[in-house]
Parts: sequence; structure tokens; C-alpha cells
Amino acid sequence: MVEAVKPLPMVRSSSGHFIPWSRQSIVNSLLKETKLATMFFGVRPITEEEAESIALEVEAKVRSMDLKFVSGPLIREIVNTVLLEKGSFNPLYRIYRNVYTRVGTPVHDAYEIDIGKGFEAKENANLQPNAETAHKKKADKTSKEEYLLLMPIELADAHLKGEVHIHDLEYFGTRPFCQDWDLRYFFYYGFMPDGMGIKTSVARAAQRAEVAVLHSVKVLAAAQTNFSGGEGFYNYLVFLAPYTRGLSYDNVKQLMQMMFYELTQIYVARGGQPVFSNIQITPGVPKLWEDVPIVARGRIGPDKYGDYEDEVRMLYRALNEVALQGDYWGKPFNFPKLENGIVPELFNGEYDEEWLLAHRVVAKFGSPYFDN
Repeated sequence: MVEAVKPLPMVRSSSGHFIPWSRQSIVNSLLKETKLATMFFGVRPITEEEAESIALEVEAKVRSMDLKFVSGPLIREIVNTVLLEKGSFNPLYRIYRNVYTRVGTPVHDAYEIDIGKGFEAKENANLQPNAETAHKKKADKTSKEEYLLLMPIELADAHLKGEVHIHDLEYFGTRPFCQDWDLRYFFYYGFMPDGMGIKTSVARAAQRAEVAVLHSVKVLAAAQTNFSGGEGFYNYLVFLAPYTRGLSYDNVKQLMQMMFYELTQIYVARGGQPVFSNIQITPGVPKLWEDVPIVARGRIGPDKYGDYEDEVRMLYRALNEVALQGDYWGKPFNFPKLENGIVPELFNGEYDEEWLLAHRVVAKFGSPYFDN
């Protein structure tokens, strides 16, 4: 008597439908998805013959379970089990398993993220948990798993063993780390947050000091979506100085206060946090820039940056006085980080009052840096 072959169960697909079992679907997915092995590891993808053999093994395992239905993710895990078993004899299959597996998180872990617990709940001191944080953490967890599976196996193993550390792993595959920008670009071309002017409005080059400062803030905020680390400006006060000619000290101080508040109150950066930012500053115009034509209001020159020594000194003093005062509660402004440039010609005694003011900020809050 011939024993009847057990029928294969219906499949609950990832798209939410019940569909008949299809061995060919397994074959097709293996052929399609293991092409990543060539893209990331430089090895051949699975052959059709190998895919057919794996699909038959998966069918046998599913039949032995005697289930009424199976899910798409369960089928994938069974395929991965077969790949893992074969990987003991052929290292190619370990790579196939890496590119074929799923990334994500169990329901319980996802829920813990929703309530501010679990995965990296205390990883970032700049994040105060909110609804956007939960979305970021779920995406972070998935992305970290993905990049460890797609990078060279020896590098992933070294990271997991603590032999090397890949900082901001969640952005490893899509974003560079930090970036310092040159204000002159925006003071000449204007500002379009999306880089193309398609999804956002386009502003011409700033004509007034207040607009110049606001553009500088928005540049740093917009760049958060394309970089994993901090955003900053080189030579911030020198490049801003041409806009402040003719302004009173009180007006300049108000501009610097506005800049601090804008950067610490735009609470929309990655995962719901202030814009991680820094500005490089000097108390005067370095010799390097004295004879360089200014860029402002969409034009180059005719003035030189050396013509704006007084404005730079006023900006530096106003900036540090605002930093020393702190916010309404007396707390320090955490951003932008102030990076004081150590320029030899600015240590000639003429700038002692400015340097002393910068050190008072350091003594009170400990936050400014000194760049050598």
C-alpha cells in the first residue's frame, strides 16, 4: 500500500494574504536575494540547482511539522536553518544565510522601545524619550543588524567581539559621520533645505544679518537628515562679520542669543533631539583670511575679511557673553559647541580680554573646546 504524501499547508504571506504553498517561490527568492552576495562579498549567488535542492529540503521539514498553515517569516527561518547547516561544510552558504535572513525585532522588544525601555534606552544623553525616539530606536535596531550582515564577516565579528568599534553603526550604510560647512557657499548661492528646491522653498542669499544667522541655523538642522554626527561651521564669525557692519553691540548680542536659542529649541533632529552642532570661532581675523575677498549677499568682494576685524571682535565678545549668561534658567546652551581656534597670531596680548572671557565660559560650564 502506497502511503499518501501529506499536503503542504497554506502560507500566510508577509503581505497579509493566505496563498497556496509554492516551492518555486522559495527558489525565486533565493535566486533573487543571494545576488547581494556578489554585490557585498564578491562571491557568486546561489545556482538554480542549489536553490531547488534547498527548497525540497524545506518542503520535507515543513511536511514533518504537520501544520495547518505557515507564515512567510517561518519559511524563511527554515530556509536559513538549511543554509546554516550547509554552511558547516561550505563557507559560501554562511554568506547566503547572511543576505537571506530577516532583520527586525520581536514584538516584546518593540513594545519595550515604545515605553522607553529596552534597546539602547540610555544610549544617547541628548535624547529625551518621545514618540519619535521609539521610531528611531526600532529603525536603529533593524539597521544595525542589516549592516553587520552585509559587511565583511571578519569586520562584523571584530565589532561584536569588541576588538574594533563602529560608531553610529545604525547609519553605517547610508550616511557619513560629521561635517563642517562653509558659510560662504550659502551667502553666495542662497539656501534650499532639500538641496534641489523641489520639496522646499528656495531662498536667495541672505541680505540682512538676521537672515544670515537664521540660514546658518537651518543649514545645520537640514543636514541632520544626511549625516550621523554633528554639523558645524568653520570660521563662523569671520564669514558672518560683513553682515554686522553698522549694527550696535546690543543688536549683535541679540543675534548671537537668537542663534543659541534657535539651535537648542529646534527639537526635530534624529529621534527628537536638538541639532547636534558646533561652530569654530576666533577672537579676530586670522592672517590666512585677511586678504581674502568677502562673500555676502550673493556677491564676492570688493572688501576683504581683514576689513572686518572690529566686527569679528564684537561678535566674539557678544557670543561668549551670551554663552556665559546661559538660558532663562541659567543653564548652559548645549549647542552649538564653541570651538575656539588656537591661532598663534591671536595670542599677542591684544586679544587677552577676549580669551579671558572665553575661559570664564569654560570655568563656569566646561563646555567650549579649543582647536589646535
